[in-house]
Amino acid sequence: TNQSRFANPACLAFKTSRDMRTRSQKQPVNQLSSAHEVKNTWNEHDVEWSYSVIDHMEFDESTEKYYVFLKWPNGQVSEHDREEVYRRCPQQMLRFYERHIKFV
Repeated sequence: TNQSRFANPACLAFKTSRDMRTRSQKQPVNQLSSAHEVKNTWNEHDVEWSYSVIDHMEFDESTEKYYVFLKWPNGQVSEHDREEVYRRCPQQMLRFYERHIKFV
């Protein structure tokens, strides 16, 4: 389940494109709410961005923007605009795309 995935920092699961949902689609409460709560309870800017791992991305149809969910060494997950992640941790974005690329 999603909750157990976030509870164990050593166990990272990545969503494939078929698993990804847009924000306008109904989502389980524990997915986004935990990331929003985390955003208010700790300051991810105090942590070295290169230590983060991209958990998954979501597309918000209402704003037509992508949001990236980063998993930090302390096990917390935070939500960021894709452009911010491009600036702060480009290597993680590259690795994320490499893991999810499919050649047809």
